[in-house]
Amino acid sequence: MKRISIIIASLAVVFAMSSCDKLEEPYVIEPVVAKSDTIALEAADTINFDGKIVVLLEDYTGVKCNNCPEAGALALQLQEQNEGHLVVLGVHPKSLLQNPVGGFPDFRTDDGNEWNNYFNIGAYPNGLINRSGVLGSAEWSSAVNNIIGSDAPVRLVIKSEFDEATRELKLSIHSKFLQDVASNDVRLTTCLMEDKIIGKQVTSNGIDENYVHRHVFRGTADGLTWGRVLSSAESISAGSNFITNMKFTLSGDYNADEFYIVAFVSDNETKQVLMAAEKKIK
Repeated sequence: MKRISIIIASLAVVFAMSSCDKLEEPYVIEPVVAKSDTIALEAADTINFDGKIVVLLEDYTGVKCNNCPEAGALALQLQEQNEGHLVVLGVHPKSLLQNPVGGFPDFRTDDGNEWNNYFNIGAYPNGLINRSGVLGSAEWSSAVNNIIGSDAPVRLVIKSEFDEATRELKLSIHSKFLQDVASNDVRLTTCLMEDKIIGKQVTSNGIDENYVHRHVFRGTADGLTWGRVLSSAESISAGSNFITNMKFTLSGDYNADEFYIVAFVSDNETKQVLMAAEKKIK
């Protein structure tokens, strides 16, 4: 069960039944600023974008998996080596290795379990790099290196505003396509991620009572496991813009100081991730 209470999940729309706001080139921010639910882009958001892909690494793991801490350490090392171009999600499906009985933390999610079953991940640790196939941790480095440095097909920017008093979190996710994408089912998935959670973990040396769990996937922000449809047209043309807004209250169970939003755009026909992004809310 998700521990967030969603107040509003609103999208900027052009057509009454549309899920997104599509703006054709030239890209103009001004009309968007007037929409009260949109957090506009700033100059730095575009100036600092280097045009290169940001890769998503999903680490399928468990609190009772003694080999998983080594894989998690590798994922963190790869992220540090590819600073700003690799996003990591630690996904805990529902199996015996994720069972919280015995004082272990419960990081299981319905979304993560559905992903796990779809991709047929039956052993841990295992991972997905941009959802292009299940890979053991020994294969992660080469798979990441094969993608890093590629041109980004989408510029993906997460804008957020967090009210510490009310714990209301407001998001605007800006997706600008830089290349033509030939798919009639392109989606945006928005994830909640909490970092640096201290709790029990089985390791190769026994049980660590004060293990630091990294990149913990807490569920999707809007309850849409496979993402929100950006476009159902036959293709998306370079220059197309989509703005997705949502607003919800962050549960007091989460540490806002170590909380992130992770978003990724994918081709839902192939499940291939086109671009990822992350944003710390504080």
